[in-house]
Amino acid sequence: MPNRIFLVFILIFFVQPSVLGAFQSVRVQIIDVGQGDCILIRTPNVKWVLIDAGTNSQIANGLPSWGVAKIALAVVSHRHSDHLGGMDNVLNSIPVDQFLGITEDCPNRSSDDDVRDAIAEKEVPVLPLDTGSIVIDRVKFTIMPLPPRHDCPEDENNNSIVIRLDFGEFSMLFTGDAEIDERGWLIEHHSDLLDVDVLKASHHGSDNGTSDEWLSEITPTHVVISAGVHRKYRHPHMNAVQDYSNATNNHVYCTNRHGTIRVDGYRNGNILVSKQRDNNKSCVYDGTHY
Repeated sequence: MPNRIFLVFILIFFVQPSVLGAFQSVRVQIIDVGQGDCILIRTPNVKWVLIDAGTNSQIANGLPSWGVAKIALAVVSHRHSDHLGGMDNVLNSIPVDQFLGITEDCPNRSSDDDVRDAIAEKEVPVLPLDTGSIVIDRVKFTIMPLPPRHDCPEDENNNSIVIRLDFGEFSMLFTGDAEIDERGWLIEHHSDLLDVDVLKASHHGSDNGTSDEWLSEITPTHVVISAGVHRKYRHPHMNAVQDYSNATNNHVYCTNRHGTIRVDGYRNGNILVSKQRDNNKSCVYDGTHY
């Protein structure tokens, strides 16, 4: 019985209309996949966008229960298993209109073979990385320009696809695991695209995923961190969380403490944040919760 109650709660959390008006918002769900990233976005007229897919089949199995019959755009920010690992299951289990991600078949790399095979088998169109922007149901997705680099880099984090979402006056930035080099390049060349309302923290709230200069460009009112309970990484890091808290007047949310986090962004710029686990625990490692 407890498991059934939990399942009903999850379904309600994902599909219930916002108290501020059904389907008048773009809904961004930062799904708790443990150590990894998975962001499911619902546009006002129920088109679906998926950015990353965690590590396994968890997301693909959950999509039908959440009302997802087709994905308008699937994105892999970069080729690490905690972002890429579940995407082949998604591609094989549900129609996908278009895919964005690096699909180069690199030497000595097999982690993305299943995704590449699924794209080929399902004949999913692959968008070029210089697409610029895509509008899906009045929601604009801007693919941030990438610095010149090799298609098979050793540093995947600094090869992350960064995406900006705009719906009316609401904006949000999805950063993958972009570290110092990539973020510095974006600040130098495209600072005009960085000022947003909500930031999905880079690299699971790691210290190398933020800086004072970065936050001064973003000026977020809310920060969401996707991280798992992991003894090795201990994400999110204390200094980063403190910086995010200072920048947002303590509007920081994390999947390791709060479960799946839902952000409703309204055309007039209003923001409503909901947490799966309604507690006020600090996001940082405290020596006891790992």
